This record gives sequence, structure tokens and C-alpha cells, in this order.
Amino acid sequence: MQKQSIHWMTIICLGVVMALNKTDADTTILIQGSALIGGVNGMYFDSDNLLHVAQVYGRTISILDVDTGKIVEQLSYNGEESLDSDSNLVAFPDDLIFSPDGKTMYYTDPAYYKTVLKRLPGGPSEPLLPIGSIPFVNPVTLSTDGSRVYYAQCWNNQDDNGLFEFDLVTNESKTILAGIHGCASNAMAYKNTALYTPRPFEGRVVKVDLGSTPARVTTITTGMVSPNAVKFNSKGDLYVMDTATGEIVHVDSNIRDTDKNRKVLAKFPTNSIDNLAFDKHDRLYVSSTSDAAVTEIYSSGKLRTVSPPGMSITMGLALVEETQMLYTLHPGALYKINPQTSELETIVRSAVTLGPMAEPTSVVAWDNKLILMSATSGTLMVWNLDEQMAELATTFGFPVDAHPFKGDLLVTETAGRVVRAFGSDSFETREVILESPDAAFLCLAGDDENVYVSDGARGLVVQLMTHGEISDPPRVIASNLSSPEGIAMHPNGKELLVVDAGNHSLLSVELLHGSKRIISTDLRFLPGIPRMPFGFPNDVVVLADGSICINGDGANVIYKIQDTGQDLSSASAFLQTFMARIMFILSVVSFS
Repeated sequence: MQKQSIHWMTIICLGVVMALNKTDADTTILIQGSALIGGVNGMYFDSDNLLHVAQVYGRTISILDVDTGKIVEQLSYNGEESLDSDSNLVAFPDDLIFSPDGKTMYYTDPAYYKTVLKRLPGGPSEPLLPIGSIPFVNPVTLSTDGSRVYYAQCWNNQDDNGLFEFDLVTNESKTILAGIHGCASNAMAYKNTALYTPRPFEGRVVKVDLGSTPARVTTITTGMVSPNAVKFNSKGDLYVMDTATGEIVHVDSNIRDTDKNRKVLAKFPTNSIDNLAFDKHDRLYVSSTSDAAVTEIYSSGKLRTVSPPGMSITMGLALVEETQMLYTLHPGALYKINPQTSELETIVRSAVTLGPMAEPTSVVAWDNKLILMSATSGTLMVWNLDEQMAELATTFGFPVDAHPFKGDLLVTETAGRVVRAFGSDSFETREVILESPDAAFLCLAGDDENVYVSDGARGLVVQLMTHGEISDPPRVIASNLSSPEGIAMHPNGKELLVVDAGNHSLLSVELLHGSKRIISTDLRFLPGIPRMPFGFPNDVVVLADGSICINGDGANVIYKIQDTGQDLSSASAFLQTFMARIMFILSVVSFS
């Protein structure tokens, strides 16, 4: 009888504890972005006339039916990095091409694997050259017979970019050109023992004659702003894309004046397009990074949408308090969102090296301005929303997040530290206030008195500043989390909202006792990249009406959440702890 009573008391206590921790929120999607997450970069058709599109920031290669616009299949990064695992080895795919039979795919990864990879039908993928051997590798193409692979380095703002050849028969590689500033070639094409390569830093397209030793370089067309891709159709007609102007042009090789040998076929928004592809019917398609779209261009210049434009990806989330407008971004686009009407507007399009933004990967609001940070270029910009331009730009050690603090900025850097940059001299004077080599300090939240920071590597949230002074040592607010990213103060002022990305959840942590409450689950976030010196955090903000908004990069959405659960006040936190202890005592008694 005693054991039966204990049994029922245990069940009651368990129910109370579960009730205190239950998910009790209304989660909706405020904004749904493009299906081709991360933007569309290199493209090529396979033997079935299916378009394979590389999505650098989406960590995916999508296979697209251009007649229906539907995604047939996707090869995506799954968090594995071992060559012996089931990983697709798709981390940051940039450009791709198929063998002449349309079966074997070759693709580049400039940022993670830093090599050219090969994928046989059905997989798996394998590196064609040693991993890490070709940093900034960008374009890839093949000789007509498919026996030689050509690849080049691009977007490395130095004088050491090269153009290379790999012989698939002898497995030998050689350098064709070296010592080129900025970009040896972007998306290039092969024709009659020559490579046609765009030079975006030089505003021209050149022909590299592979039959001469050394390779002879001649100019094909000049006077462009930033030519980024070239492709031939089956008739041998050359088409070139200029990212800066948004123009797709046909080059007439019969006109000797290289400044006047182009005719504009179609025009897109400036700084938005990336690459070209012809299908087996000679239909021409264009990819967009900022709008994550694929578009067909008819011979008349008329356009047909294949995969519709939208928010390319959502990196970070900022709320301007005065206007109650939300902002999120892709490294090539800045988006404005009205949370009341669910209206999305692309307010800035930007291209690598062309600007006006410096490849931002996160964003935070500072009064009526934005702080744009790039974990890839290391740049931090103070962005004027009225002028849509940078008021100030400086560099950090690959910044992830920032928090305005008494006129200064607290900035998290990927080296595992938080620095204070003083506003009195444009943030050039800095003080390291927290540093730990095994940490990954990501997102900040708080006010001018108390500031908190998430540590994605160690699964912690700690208090960085207490009553305006550095917390020494930092006080642990929450532990045993799974890749915590964005944090924000709960509307009740007693809890801290935490994006627990590894568990695809939003938690609330009581600041006094550290008790946790699950607010929302089944949120979709991209997996972290092992060994990468940066990440793209999913952040959380709170609107004036108490609604909670989170960017979910895995689903390419902005979530809107109404927290209808109870807060973990001191009383409820005490009750939760008390009931848990009662359960423990009852379990001991029942087995005694």
C-alpha cells in the first residue's frame, strides 16, 4: 500500500515538473524564403536535361526540372566531414560541370574543402585533388573530350591567383597562368583548345590559347564593369554576363572593335546575377545569388521564371525599435521585413568586391542604423538605412555579433573572444574583455548594465557584464545546451530567450536560478561546419507587442512565436526544483 502511494505521488510530481517545462507557444512562419536556399551560383545540365545548381551559402546542390520548376533532388551537407562517412562532401559548392556523357559531375568548393571534387552517378563524391590544396578555387570546366579539367582561383584580393589544368588520364596537374590579381577567371568555357575566361577585376573577357607555350592571352571583349560568366551555345555563339550592370550580352567575334562587339540580350537588377547555362535545346538560363532565382531568357530577350525569386537565405535578424522593422541578410543582399504585413523588400543588392556591402553574414540594430558584420571578410560596417551606405567600415577578427554598450560596441570574434571597441575613435581602440581558445562566442544580448553571450562550442550562456562592469569570472546562466546561438531578453524581463540550434528549439532561461523552459520546437537550422572559423547564427528578437521572431536558415524562414506559457519566476523555479527533489526522495524510498 505504501509503495502504491509512493508510486502515485511520483507520477503527480513528474506531471508538475513536465507542466513547468512544457512547450506552450504558437509558432507561425512570418516569411518564407526561396526554395533554392543560399542563392544560385554555378549551373549545368546533365544527360537527362536536369539543371544542377550550386548554392554556396545553402551548402547544397539542387537538381531542378526547368520545365516545372520543381526540385527533383538535393545533395546537402549533413554535418559529416569524414571521407569514410556517408557525407555528400557538399559544403560550399560554387561552380559545377558534367562530363561529355552528362553522367559525372565535377564541382568546386572554395571555402571548406578548397579543392575540385568529383561525383560519379549515384555518388559518392571524392576530392579530385588534395583537400585544402586550392584555396579560392571557383570556376571549373572540361575539355571537349572530357579528358582534362580546368579550374581557377577567384575573389582572392591578392596577386597570386592561378589558372590550372588536371589531366584525368595521367592524374597530373599543371599551372597554365599564375600571379593574376584578384581573379584568374570566374565561370569560364572551353572551345577549340582555348579557354574563354572573364576577368571581373579588369572588365574584360580573354581567350587563353592552350596550344601555345606559354599560353597566349588575347582580349575578346572590353569595357565591361564586372564580367563574371561566359558560355557558348551549340552553334559556338558566345554569351557573357556582367554582374555589376546586370546585363547578359552576345559577343560578335566578327566585330574587331572589342569595346563595341556586344549586344545586350537581357537585363537584371545590378549586382544580382552569377552564372549562365545552356540546355540541350540551346535554351539559356541565368542564376541569381541575391534573389535565389533561376530564369530562362528567350531569344527575344523575354524572361521566364523557372524558380521564383525571394529571400535567398536568412543570416542574422535585427529589429529597429523605432520603426519596428526587421532586417536580415544574405552576403549579397539586405532584406527589410514588415512583421505586421509580412512584406519583404530587398533594399540592397551587393556583389563580391563590387560592394556596397562587404559580404555580411550577420546584422544587429543600433538605434536607427544597422551593424553589418562579415565572418568571411572580417569587415564591420555601420550602415545608414536612409542613405543605404556605410558610414564607417573597419576590420575585426572575423566578427559574428555586436552589442551597443555605453556608446561603444561589444563584438564577438571567431577566435573565441569578446572585445570592446570604443566609439570615441571609430572603434579602432579595443580591449579584450573575455577570451577562451576552446569557446565559440556567438551572440550577445542585454543593456548598458547587464550583458550575456552564448558559447556555441561549450553549450553555455554566460553573463559577460554585471552592473556595467566585466564579470570576473563570467557567471554561467545556462549549461548543457546544444549549439546555443541567438539570445534576447524575454518580455517579462526575468528570462533570457535562447536559440538552442542543435536541438532546433527556442528556450527560455530564468536569469536568477537558470531554470529552462522550452518555448518552441521543430525549428529548422543548418548544421554547424566542423573546423570552420565562422558560423551564420540564427538570432532572436522581440517585437513591441511581445511577439518573438527568429531567423531559421535551415528552412529559410522567419518564425513568429507567441509565448503563451508561464514565466519561470522565482516561485515557479523554486517549485520546479522542490518537486524534482521530492521525486528523488520518493524514488529512494520506493527502492529501500
